[in-house]
Amino acid sequence: MPRDIVYVPVPKDLLQSTYEWLAEAMQDSASPVAVAAQIEPAVLDEGMLRRIYEDSLEPYRRLMELMATRPGEWRYSNEIAADLGLEHGARGLAGMLGAYGRRAKHRYGGLKPWESKWDPAREEMLYMMPADVADTVRELSRTAR
Repeated sequence: MPRDIVYVPVPKDLLQSTYEWLAEAMQDSASPVAVAAQIEPAVLDEGMLRRIYEDSLEPYRRLMELMATRPGEWRYSNEIAADLGLEHGARGLAGMLGAYGRRAKHRYGGLKPWESKWDPAREEMLYMMPADVADTVRELSRTAR
């Protein structure tokens, strides 16, 4: 009887050891878990960023380009929404990012070109694009125009 498979977020640096542990726990080389342990995880490299950028509609491209202008800098969702001129502010940004999250789950192995964290003091999300990702996004933006 086939097993149900669930997707569990795992810190990137623990992914391989998690696969190995699950494969050992299953002790069945034909199990879905053991097979998954042999599959290379998705990586946010230049090729994946190109795919994400090229698959994206203009509003999301603008978001990526905006975040790339301030690499490594944490920015509040309200600030980003204001810079994009989103009619519904941070809620509009949350909608964009939620739609991207669903797309990323199905197309890009869940990869996102930004990092996020919650600021409990302000009760608001913070987002940051790492410098290496920002460099690639800026290059993709230049060559796409």
